[in-house]
Amino acid sequence: MAVTPETLEAFFGQYGWTYERTGEGDLGTDLRTGFRGDTGVFRIYVRLVENWVFFSIAPFVVAPRDPECERKLHRFLLRKNYEMNIAKFTVDEDGDVILTVELPTASLDYSEFADALGALAYYADDAFTQTFILAHVPQAHSLYEEKQDLDWGAG
Repeated sequence: MAVTPETLEAFFGQYGWTYERTGEGDLGTDLRTGFRGDTGVFRIYVRLVENWVFFSIAPFVVAPRDPECERKLHRFLLRKNYEMNIAKFTVDEDGDVILTVELPTASLDYSEFADALGALAYYADDAFTQTFILAHVPQAHSLYEEKQDLDWGAG
């Protein structure tokens, strides 16, 4: 079954979230939705192209200005990506952090659609505070660095 914009609209209806179709053209179809989580309000952009559907919170956190913040943030994002399922963090050309899920449309069904939105909502709430602080507070340490420091002290 080919995934169409109407398929995604039906999935949104089944999921119970409102959405807005924001664009349609040669590059694909764009929809926008969002949610209020425990740590903030997040806007999700959905893009349907020929063989893929992309779900993204962009920007999730704006780029750090301090090089030390950038170093700590990127290390944290790599470690977080290792632990996460379905969703992944990326960094765009401006250095902004994006939380995204990319799914092939070949066998996309409602359960995968629901898993994508669920993963974005879960990881957005789970990681926002730590990601924001690491991006903008040079004195901050990630949870991974603190654990590493404790491990070194134990030896």
